[in-house]
Amino acid sequence: MGVIVGSGRAAPASAAPGKSQAAAGSPGLPALWSREWLAFVWSSLPGLALAAAAARGAISESLALGLFAVSFVGLNLMHMGATWARVYVRPGWRVNPLERLAVPCGLAAFAISFEAVGGGALLLAAQYFISFHHALMQNYGIARAAQRRDGRRLDGRLDLAACLLLPGAALLYRASAVCGLYNDAPVPAVPMLVIQALAAAGVAALGLYAWREWRAMRHGERVNPIGLGLFFGTNLIWSALLIADAHPAIPLFALASGHYLQYVYFVRRVEVRDRPAGAHHPLRARLQTALRGSPLQYAVALLVIAVPVTVLLTLVSIGLRELALSAGLRPDTALAMPPWAAAMLGVNLEHYWLDRRIWRSPKPVAA
Repeated sequence: MGVIVGSGRAAPASAAPGKSQAAAGSPGLPALWSREWLAFVWSSLPGLALAAAAARGAISESLALGLFAVSFVGLNLMHMGATWARVYVRPGWRVNPLERLAVPCGLAAFAISFEAVGGGALLLAAQYFISFHHALMQNYGIARAAQRRDGRRLDGRLDLAACLLLPGAALLYRASAVCGLYNDAPVPAVPMLVIQALAAAGVAALGLYAWREWRAMRHGERVNPIGLGLFFGTNLIWSALLIADAHPAIPLFALASGHYLQYVYFVRRVEVRDRPAGAHHPLRARLQTALRGSPLQYAVALLVIAVPVTVLLTLVSIGLRELALSAGLRPDTALAMPPWAAAMLGVNLEHYWLDRRIWRSPKPVAA
């Protein structure tokens, strides 16, 4: 799941749901089938349906995995490309070279090098938790952005607890009682008492969150219900997948596909909103035009950005493995994974870092 630390606390204001009735300040039901709800809340339903069909035997496991591979590779690459577009196409890494170039390159180099000497299992186990936290923090960031756009200034601790605790308990329960492997790597287990305490705290936080939002609506405040949709819809769908489906990969692929759609959509909104920036390099100028063009142009531009980087890191991974083998540094017990998967470990780590930072420095114009 190329999916932490993510857009969480500082998601762009444009990520907030658009021109629904509730967001405009009028009481009433939200536009549940608006593009914002389709992208942010209902985007997990296709993955849920596919996972359920495979679990019930309506389609073969191999067919389900093949269909998920399209999203896991294609959407994941576009999801990475969307971040890189924000960093390297506009405004560029020179805004903060340490944060935007040195640190992410260092993280990618560490991941690929550590995998080459046999650390792949540990990296995958770490990503099991980090990537899910990243996806949840994106939901938190979208809900908080909606609040800011509606002029609400709230303490975010209740929102954070409502977003993280119950799905986090579901993930830990999966690792302890449902499926203790992630891409054939063993996942650390947590005592059941800790999981139960987290789940109870999560239920309480959700109840308090719903009560606060209901009371605000009763008092005539502008309350965009996208947070309720995310915490009681998307998050609970993800939690149910993790608990009900024991397949080691399909539930994670399903929830990742929803996360990718969310991310690509709201970054697209930011690109369209931003004014064109001057670019002296012809390729950067063309990419800026494509990122602000049609949805198809946007998707192609993201792949143009992401595919070469991933291919390059895959070649680097192959080279480092050969060096480690020749030096006797890669043990026979190293987790078997294709070189492109090793490259994606590096891509994911630097993505987690960049995605948390780019919405803060410089701060979004509309934040």
